Amino acid sequence: MSTKKKKNILIYKPVYKDEFPPLGLMKISTWHKQQSDDVQYLENILFSKEKDEFEKKHTCYCPFKEHYDIIYITSLFTYYSKEVVQSANYFRKRYPKAEIKIGGIAATLVPDYFKENTGIEPFKGLMMDGPEFCSPDYSLFPHLRHSISFTTRGCPRSCSFCSVSLHEPEFILKEDWEKDIDITKNSIVFWDNNWFASPNLEKDVQKLIAFQKVGISQIDFNQGLDCRLFDEEKAKLISKLKINPMRFAFDDYSEDGHIQKAIQLAQQYGFREIDVYVLYNSNFSWDDPEYFYYRINEINKAGGLSYPMRYRPINSTNGQFLSPKWDKELLRALKLSLMFFYSKGMISKKKESFEEIYGKSPTQFKKKLYDIFEKDKEKSKRKSS
Repeated sequence: MSTKKKKNILIYKPVYKDEFPPLGLMKISTWHKQQSDDVQYLENILFSKEKDEFEKKHTCYCPFKEHYDIIYITSLFTYYSKEVVQSANYFRKRYPKAEIKIGGIAATLVPDYFKENTGIEPFKGLMMDGPEFCSPDYSLFPHLRHSISFTTRGCPRSCSFCSVSLHEPEFILKEDWEKDIDITKNSIVFWDNNWFASPNLEKDVQKLIAFQKVGISQIDFNQGLDCRLFDEEKAKLISKLKINPMRFAFDDYSEDGHIQKAIQLAQQYGFREIDVYVLYNSNFSWDDPEYFYYRINEINKAGGLSYPMRYRPINSTNGQFLSPKWDKELLRALKLSLMFFYSKGMISKKKESFEEIYGKSPTQFKKKLYDIFEKDKEKSKRKSS
């Protein structure tokens, strides 16, 4: 009678900033543990070329093993691709017999970059052959305060500035997402790209109501909800949930009119904090400073919080992009205004402070930003002199 050989598995997250743990690796960990494999998780270890060794950067460090059968390396944003390549090449050199797998969002969006720089053919999309259907291994992050899940994958819309249609091309319903929830944690964060498009919406709400009864105090649909699909029926349905904050987006003309109504409707049904993502500095015809001002002003008048999101091309590996309709001075000043006047990068609801910082018109908006830039430039000169 043959016995399956236990494998040594390393799952690794390169050095890059991210608010959340790598969900894909958490699922892979569960999948391998179900097969009785040994799984080790490492993250955020800096590579020193001079010493040819990894250096500890964060706490929670475990020494490398002498042998690994499989090494999984996750990727996130394409502008962190360099860190992924650096890690993969180190592991290739140190563990030449190990099977090294690169996956995640960036691996799906720019696979040729990883192939050219590591010699490894990256895995693209979701691991539908097993890990995708596993619950996250929360033991890797014992201090994590929330559960993470999807009720759906993909999005029925195909917005030109969005990468979802590439790494999650099908709109898939997750019928059993509740198995991802750890009831010892007091909140749930969902990463759905368009929950309101789900035919299971009412069923999902009933499941969430049941979780609230056993102690879940907050629910967050982190990627935002589609304001174009938000109506009174949905508002009444989800008003039973402790969604905080309520997130929408106002990225282009297709959402104008809908976002104002969505904010008003959400307020009527008791949602206090309403955050709205606002894309800017893109290469699309509608994206210029004047239209950006229009959008944040509309959100402010309606009583929402604007959350500006700087556009980066989905296939860029360095994250550097300047729209022909913006300029470096405006972008720098906008960043400074968010740092100086607001918390967490969100533009507040108070009308007086909004107009004081950004003006009462698109013309005043640009002038005030240029003033901020010049003041910062002068301040830097004084410091250097």
